[in-house]
Amino acid sequence: MKIFLFIAGVIAFISFIRGIFNSGLFNNTTIFLGGIAAALWGYGFFFERLKKLKWLTATIVAVIFAVLGFSLFLFAYGRRSTSMFDEDAAIVLGAGIRDGEVRGMLARRLDAAVEYHYRNPGALIIVSGGIGHREIITEAEAMENYLISRGVNPDVILLEGTAYSTYSNMRYSRKILDLEFTEIPRIVVITSDFHIFRSVRFAQQAGMYDVTFHSSSTPWLSVPFAYVREVASVVKMWLVRR
Repeated sequence: MKIFLFIAGVIAFISFIRGIFNSGLFNNTTIFLGGIAAALWGYGFFFERLKKLKWLTATIVAVIFAVLGFSLFLFAYGRRSTSMFDEDAAIVLGAGIRDGEVRGMLARRLDAAVEYHYRNPGALIIVSGGIGHREIITEAEAMENYLISRGVNPDVILLEGTAYSTYSNMRYSRKILDLEFTEIPRIVVITSDFHIFRSVRFAQQAGMYDVTFHSSSTPWLSVPFAYVREVASVVKMWLVRR
């Protein structure tokens, strides 16, 4: 049991560090993950004393299994694609860049966008992401460069370079769409599999009700950290709707 708690704490702590490293700041999600890591380690350290409190043990075990169960739901939900490849516009969500370069998870999202573009070349593509911690260009600019280098027509790419969260990705992208279309267009959201559930709900919250999705896979080394952090982000979404 102590080893299990330690491993769960390590996953939560690494998710906490990655969140800070990616954004360069503390937010509700990273604080929540840091608190979870501290609680798991604290309980593991005082396990012999605290195990007598059966309600506490049951609560911690229930929370761990709830996180695992909901992670499986997010995986199953995000791995299927609902896109018909005839939508009017695609919104591709940023995932962080390093030294102005697209890497890892974001590259997979953009590769999915390239695949989508070749099947529906007439759709506009909004690349959404602001300037990250210690970066000199926005995610949107780096994403645009990546797509063009893969043969995407630059005329269909629109940049949204101010968003700092999934919530603002959708809000600001909606403003761009309002300038391009006289009516709310049919949208496909392109992002990582674990991120689909929350992204679609924020799109609907922004008034884009006719929305489908096309997901990319998550690098396997990032799976435990990405899903734990996403579960925390979904809880935050349910609590504060952002």
